[in-house]
Amino acid sequence: MAATLRQTWLAEGRAPVPDDLVDAGLWEEIAAEADRCEPYAVVRHNQRPGLLAMRDGSITSPQRCRVHTGGAALSALAMSKALAEVAGEATGHRRMTAIRFGLKYYAPGDYMHVHRDDGKCEITFSCGLTPGLGAMGWLPNLRYLTTEQVAGRLADTPYPEGEMFPIRHRVLTGFDGRRIPHWRTPLDTASREVLITICFTDLSV
Repeated sequence: MAATLRQTWLAEGRAPVPDDLVDAGLWEEIAAEADRCEPYAVVRHNQRPGLLAMRDGSITSPQRCRVHTGGAALSALAMSKALAEVAGEATGHRRMTAIRFGLKYYAPGDYMHVHRDDGKCEITFSCGLTPGLGAMGWLPNLRYLTTEQVAGRLADTPYPEGEMFPIRHRVLTGFDGRRIPHWRTPLDTASREVLITICFTDLSV
C-alpha cells in the first residue's frame, strides 16, 4: 500500500485514507464535540479583495466561516499514529506530526476563495463531519508554479475553472494544499455543515 500511496501523491497530489482507519465511535465523539464547541467558534471573515502572496509560499484570499480548534476527540484523531503513518508514506517524510487542526463551520452562503495553505503544511487532510459538503475545487496542474505565478494567474478568479476534489463524509483524504490552489464555492445547503482539516509537517528537518 505504501508504494501505491506514494505514487498517487507524486502523480496527483492526493493521499486516500482507508475508510476504516478511524473508528466509528471516534467520529461520533468528534461530532458531539463539534456541537459543544460551536457556540464558541470564532468568525473568520477576511474581506480583503484579491490574492495575497505570502513569503512562506501560501496565498490568502477572502473567506467566510466560523472556526474552532476542537477538543480531546479531534486531537485524538489528529495525533493518531495511523494517520501520521499515512502522511509519512505519502510524502516520504519520516517524522510527520499534526501541527494544525480544527473545525470549520460553514453556514449557507459561506465560502473560501482560491488559496494555498500554510507553507509548513506538508500535507493537509480533510473530510466532512456532516454529510452535506460538496466537492472542493482545485487546480493540480498548477502544483509547481511559484506563488507569484499562481497569484498573478488567478488574481481576478475567486472560483476558477478547475477539477473537483470530493469531500467525503467522515473519510479523510490528504492533498498537497500548500502547493495546489483550492477553494470552496458558497455553501448552497439549507443547513450549516462542518469541515475537518488536519495539517502535518515533517519534524525531521
